Amino acid sequence: MTIFRVFGVAAALCAAAAVTDGCSSGAWAAEGAGGGSDPAVPVAADQASPAPKKSLGAVVPKKVKKKKTLAKSKALHKAAPAISETAPGKRLSLEEVLALLKAGRDLSGRNLSGMNLTGVNLGKCNLKGADLSNANLERADLGEADLERANLAGANLRMVSLKLSGLTGANLDNAILDGAIWQDGRICGKGSLGVCREAVSPFASR
Repeated sequence: MTIFRVFGVAAALCAAAAVTDGCSSGAWAAEGAGGGSDPAVPVAADQASPAPKKSLGAVVPKKVKKKKTLAKSKALHKAAPAISETAPGKRLSLEEVLALLKAGRDLSGRNLSGMNLTGVNLGKCNLKGADLSNANLERADLGEADLERANLAGANLRMVSLKLSGLTGANLDNAILDGAIWQDGRICGKGSLGVCREAVSPFASR
């Protein structure tokens, strides 16, 4: 009986020891699962938060967008200059002249030298200081045009209308005025060169 009692006590002690070890191991496991602050416990690789990925549609700063827009508008502006920005002294093309006449009829100071402006309506046009030297203005309408200080030297003004036009300070050297209508309505006779000569009637008495 004594031996059986010894064995019973020993078995009870072993059972108590087993229960104690199981509780401590369970507590350790629970602490690790709860994300304890113990530095000895490594974090699983699959539990690490992934690095943030870069977005494909990154937002461009507003300042960069503004700079690109300004650069593009400047490039377009340079590619298509306005007629009003024509270099001083540069002779205009017929298309540019017609465009200016349609916009406001202001050709003051423009270079129209040697141009063919036959029959063009320049009535009431601002031609102050314009260069019309050696231009062909035959049958053109210059009625009521402002030709102050305009250069008409060597221009072909045959049958042109200059009625009520302003010619103060205009240069008419060697300008052909045959058949032109002068400021006061007179018709310039044949051989009018630089000056409007009175037309002589073929029925005038000899």
